[in-house]
Amino acid sequence: MHRTVHALVCAALVSLGASACPSLAADVRIAAAHLSGDQVLRAQWFTPPPARSSGAAAILLHGCGGLGRDGTLNARHAAARDWLLERGIAVLFPESFTSRGVDEICTIRMKERTIRPDDRALDVMAAHRWLRHQPGIDAGKVVLWGWSHGGSTVLATVTHAKPDGKFDEDARFIEAIAFYPGCSPYARDTAPASISSPLTVLIGEADDWTPAAPCSAFVARLRKAGQSATITLFADAWHDFDNPAGRLRVRRDVPNGVHAGGVTVGPNPKARAEAMAQIDRLLHARHLVRGQSAAD
Repeated sequence: MHRTVHALVCAALVSLGASACPSLAADVRIAAAHLSGDQVLRAQWFTPPPARSSGAAAILLHGCGGLGRDGTLNARHAAARDWLLERGIAVLFPESFTSRGVDEICTIRMKERTIRPDDRALDVMAAHRWLRHQPGIDAGKVVLWGWSHGGSTVLATVTHAKPDGKFDEDARFIEAIAFYPGCSPYARDTAPASISSPLTVLIGEADDWTPAAPCSAFVARLRKAGQSATITLFADAWHDFDNPAGRLRVRRDVPNGVHAGGVTVGPNPKARAEAMAQIDRLLHARHLVRGQSAAD
């Protein structure tokens, strides 16, 4: 739907008593020189009604399972999109896997994977360049937010320094949020100790897919180096704890967990509510939310 038509529809709905307007959605193609052959970085782009926009935007990064079946966002991604749009924040979902002809990598052993967080960090920076030139978007109000493999991509992005140790503008965000990332490579003493953006890590204490201990070690090392980084551990929470759908179960098709028998995934409503409240306070503190207080 064209932006002008969308604005007219939105105004008409409000005049009839509607409390909200539909978001504007589009499939976009992003120039990405790092992709090979005829590959192009596809993305799903959602914007709030113009009257409700805060000028802020978020790049959201899917996990190892991709965005969802047949291009439809899964429950976790759709819930995050709607939550952000309600706050006037536009949403961009880069499709890192399907752009490369891959559906998922959860069931592939780590050493056999052909798409790594470092590859996706280049996707993020291409998406960030595109996003900063979109009408109505404040280039200084872009958030990076990822889950699992997408959370690992957040870490790969904010540690992606140039040879001189400085960070490119494309790797800088007003806030970077990583849900249950794989932190083991960053917990080593030889790993980067500086980041391009303030970092918030959210992870379950019981996570047996991407364990919490390496993330705690990484954040502690960053903080010791004077970097802006925090971590919140959620009790009785496993991988995918913020998913609004599904049930707690063991995925025996995943070969990359802490234990040989598979990994535990599933929602924890209490932990989800606490995590979203924390992000809400964070976005308000960054002045990214339009027309709401953190208590709303």
